[in-house]
Amino acid sequence: MKFSVPGCTKTTNALLTAALALGALLWAGAASNRSAFAQNTNAQAATQAPAPASAGKDVVIDEHQRSAQVFYMQRFAKSGWQRGEEIYYMKCWICHNDYTIKAEKGAAPTLRGMYKKESLWNGDPVNDQTVIKQIKDGSSRMPGFGYTLNDKDMADLMAYLRDKCCWDETKPEPNPKYKYQ
Repeated sequence: MKFSVPGCTKTTNALLTAALALGALLWAGAASNRSAFAQNTNAQAATQAPAPASAGKDVVIDEHQRSAQVFYMQRFAKSGWQRGEEIYYMKCWICHNDYTIKAEKGAAPTLRGMYKKESLWNGDPVNDQTVIKQIKDGSSRMPGFGYTLNDKDMADLMAYLRDKCCWDETKPEPNPKYKYQ
């Protein structure tokens, strides 16, 4: 293949031809690597089924990696109601808070005192099974978290909702570190 640009010297034309040939070789090699990578990835995907959300295992997190602590909702505790409180504030509080309820008619109810009520808004009795079903399946106005929260997450969230939920947001407790005069 001979490449020639009018007005250029023979040396410049030779360099341009060599550069085009090298570019074509690199492009062909990259294209074959992409197709081999795609075939390998497809073969791996066919043999490995995705793990369900309920298969959640304890994840070892570096104590200094703040983003992983936030992602796995383990900033304050690894399990128990303290972790459930974090899950509540990361997933539930955005809709189930006093400010949204007062601002919009028909908004999500507050979850404070939920276990003291006789039934959920849909008529089901209030117990762990019906609350978990509501959280996992969702409803017409609530997203389902069945694929987002695994069994460990649900256990921690239930511990918080059942025993500790929720403080009155309109009347927060005084800050113990603040010195009142």
